Amino acid sequence: MKIAIIGAGIGGLTAAYQLKGEVVVFEKSRGFGGRAATRWYERPGGRIYVDHGAQYLKTENEIMRRLMLQELSTADLSDIGRPVWTFDADHVIREGDPEHNAAPKWSYRHGVSTLGKLLADSGHFEVRLRTRVGKLQLRAEGNYALYDTENALLGEYAQVLIAIPSGQAAELIAASELPQTEKIALQAALQAATYRRCLSITLGYERAVAPRPFYALLNSDKRDPLAWLGYEHAKIGHVLPGQSVLVAQMGESYSLDHWETPNEALVNEVAAHVSKLLGERLTDFDWADVQRWRYSQPNTLAEPSQLNGVLRGLWFVGDYLIGGRVHLAAESGARVAAAIREAWLNG
Repeated sequence: MKIAIIGAGIGGLTAAYQLKGEVVVFEKSRGFGGRAATRWYERPGGRIYVDHGAQYLKTENEIMRRLMLQELSTADLSDIGRPVWTFDADHVIREGDPEHNAAPKWSYRHGVSTLGKLLADSGHFEVRLRTRVGKLQLRAEGNYALYDTENALLGEYAQVLIAIPSGQAAELIAASELPQTEKIALQAALQAATYRRCLSITLGYERAVAPRPFYALLNSDKRDPLAWLGYEHAKIGHVLPGQSVLVAQMGESYSLDHWETPNEALVNEVAAHVSKLLGERLTDFDWADVQRWRYSQPNTLAEPSQLNGVLRGLWFVGDYLIGGRVHLAAESGARVAAAIREAWLNG
């Protein structure tokens, strides 16, 4: 059985890992992991790694526990080991939820994107990076032909998993040659899912910032422009000794209002806000970067039964089906992989 998976986020990679065999993953970018993303920066003294999407990984479900702690390498895996505290719009900082903080917060020495690389390097499937699928064509014999955006044939597959954000999936379905009734139904189901945007700003300091008893701060009342502030230097191996990196992820309203703001103005404004929150001068950063996440986390979910099973051999995987966390995306991938095996066995 030849299987194509479109998208090398954690959901798609988990499905590929579970299915094994003649599986090909197509990814438009040059990396793995989707929102479990890490950027590296060459700085005086060495390389710095920054998780600018998902901030850490959880092993709160069986599939992530098995993958991360048993089947894949744990050589560079470590628990951040410090709690997440909260703050409100009045900038009152409080200790976080003890139960939440008791669970491990995992990262790898070279960032959370290592999980995607470990899955891709498992040898269980093939990955084709920098390959954008432009359309699907359902052939008379029931297979799906995949074409890139230049209309070059990428191959024919008995099963296709679409593992990209719902908006991108809807665009792909619109461009595809599929039965019209089912095509309209799939587009409607995908468009029911909505995402929020997020501006993720990295602030780098060639000095140590003030030590804190927490690893990160989470806005508890959702009334502050800042949603999350993480201390990247709390993660083993990410930041050079004596230096500091903060990751400020902005709330939905702020991100929408400032989506087109030039980077220089944006980082200066965010640094001033972080300084006010912490009561510490942090506007003197030595370097900065901005990531604009158009598909940060889902606000509303799609109904899986309105997507999977509508057309034989066509499947959908993603956080918009189950919830916006990396471990839930992995669970979505594992569920669909199991459904494909069952459908194949039952003919």
